[in-house]
Amino acid sequence: MAKNFLAAMLLVVIFGCKKNGDDDITAYRWKRDLYRARVHSDGPAVFNSKDPNVSMNQDAIFLSSSMVILTEHRKNIQQDSIYNASGRTQIYKYEKVGE
Repeated sequence: MAKNFLAAMLLVVIFGCKKNGDDDITAYRWKRDLYRARVHSDGPAVFNSKDPNVSMNQDAIFLSSSMVILTEHRKNIQQDSIYNASGRTQIYKYEKVGE
């Protein structure tokens, strides 16, 4: 009885620890653009969101572009990382180019 319970708990843990849909196996080629927030006289230079569509607004200043090969999961981590590390002043916009 105890073995069955332990086996059931192990299965719940194994199948319950699933990633939230991010693909961490397939590497894709991405065009990565870096944007910086524009400085305003009445407030700080920050983006309100790390959403890549923010980069299309007029407060975004294009800094650089590069090609990288990353999984979907790694792309999301990098996007969060630059946004948080820069104090919400820089964001990456990714565009999938191919596998």
